[in-house]
Amino acid sequence: MFSDDPADWIQYVKRQFRQTLGRLTRVITGTLDPHLARYPDDEWAQLATAQLTGVRATLAQLSK
Repeated sequence: MFSDDPADWIQYVKRQFRQTLGRLTRVITGTLDPHLARYPDDEWAQLATAQLTGVRATLAQLSK
């Protein structure tokens, strides 16, 4: 159960964002980057990387 203090809720949500950011970063660097290194003209991988990079930037800001 959460406390009644909104600061506790905010800290919890920030931790969740940081955790998601870490997972997303590993997908980008561990899967998509090597894919693009091998097949740089793959439109799907380019689109996925562009979209997820935007999400990554947003999560980085929200987790501060």
